[in-house]
Amino acid sequence: MKRLLLTACILCIVTALIPLRGRLTKQYTPDWKQESMTYLPGDVAIRPALLGYETTFAHYLWIRTIIYFGGHRMTDKTYRWIIPMLDMITKLCPWFYPAYEFGGLMVPDVCNNPDAARILLERGMTYLGSSRWNIAFYLGTIYLRYYDDRLTAAQYFGRAAFAQNAPREKLLAMAETFYKQGSSEETSLPLLYFLYQTSENPEVRSYLADKINTLLKASSVDDSNTLPIR
Repeated sequence: MKRLLLTACILCIVTALIPLRGRLTKQYTPDWKQESMTYLPGDVAIRPALLGYETTFAHYLWIRTIIYFGGHRMTDKTYRWIIPMLDMITKLCPWFYPAYEFGGLMVPDVCNNPDAARILLERGMTYLGSSRWNIAFYLGTIYLRYYDDRLTAAQYFGRAAFAQNAPREKLLAMAETFYKQGSSEETSLPLLYFLYQTSENPEVRSYLADKINTLLKASSVDDSNTLPIR
């Protein structure tokens, strides 16, 4: 109980210490000012003020990130703060896998920024590459779908296959496949299905389900028996 109260107090103190990000308002239209982001630090210089509670504060930012994403997904579908939020979370707590999963799967699409997702995942490879096969797999997916670089994609799929608890046979088969063929709708559907099946994040799964259903409706293939369950 005492630890819980101490954590709550630290979060309150840190929130009060975080400087207002007024300099950023110049980049956006006046209506942006209605959205307060005072809880998001400008950089990791905030670390000393956290008194060793970097992980706790990173978890707090993660909760705010999910709330932020859900709110904008239901309204204007603009996510200008997603990348800075994920960047700060993974800098404060570089072993926090959910932020890498969310960034790797969502940022290339909803933020139209595969480069930011790639950089985020490369950070994840440093800390979790040997224990979380998904990170290398997400990198391979980005190289395939957004850079049309099937060779690099296949290399990452191969690296993913040798991480802890990886579905090795499946990943090695995908690596072999993408050495031989380019990115197309024919290859993207199985890839999206695999991402959906292996994701641990409900928001990500919901988003991927929408993408899969859209692709199925646009295709001439009757794949109704394999539609994801919402």
